[in-house]
Amino acid sequence: MGDARWSKVERALGSYEPRRLSPTGGDRTHAAVLVPLQVVDGDVHVVYTRRAQTLPHHRGQVAFPGGTRTPADATLEDTALREAAEEVGLRPADVRMLGRLDDIETVSSRFLITPFVGVVPHPYAWAPCPDEVDTIFTVPVSRLLDPLSERRELWDFSGRVLPIDHFPIDGQVIWGATHRITRNLLALVEET
Repeated sequence: MGDARWSKVERALGSYEPRRLSPTGGDRTHAAVLVPLQVVDGDVHVVYTRRAQTLPHHRGQVAFPGGTRTPADATLEDTALREAAEEVGLRPADVRMLGRLDDIETVSSRFLITPFVGVVPHPYAWAPCPDEVDTIFTVPVSRLLDPLSERRELWDFSGRVLPIDHFPIDGQVIWGATHRITRNLLALVEET
């Protein structure tokens, strides 16, 4: 993306009115994630993590840094920044927040997730927490926008076969909540 397109993306995120969800039945766990963006060689990249195999939820899956809101977090944005610091060593002062994306709910783990988008300098000295993160990688937005990068396949979940949209990229599979959040971001990019 050129500078003009990047400026449009920033404006779109700044003025976007994300869909806010209320927890249904009061049994949802509030969580927030940070969708880090970096400009690498003139192209905007999305930063992803792959969760450690030892975690209780979504182990081994591609995700954004984030987690459950605690009483010490004044806002959900604070939650996203705190979790990014804990998981990948991202200092909150190094993030320029651009805006929010739509809230989403996960089916299996019953999370209500609020995604925040922020720009991170490149290069960055990531410090992944080995108990939470196996790897950190980036994908250019231009690659995610390529129609050939996204697939829909039938996946078997303990005998229940479902169509799953995902991005299989360089040995990583971006699916589930992370795919839905990425799709929301890409929809904004496509509009600019």
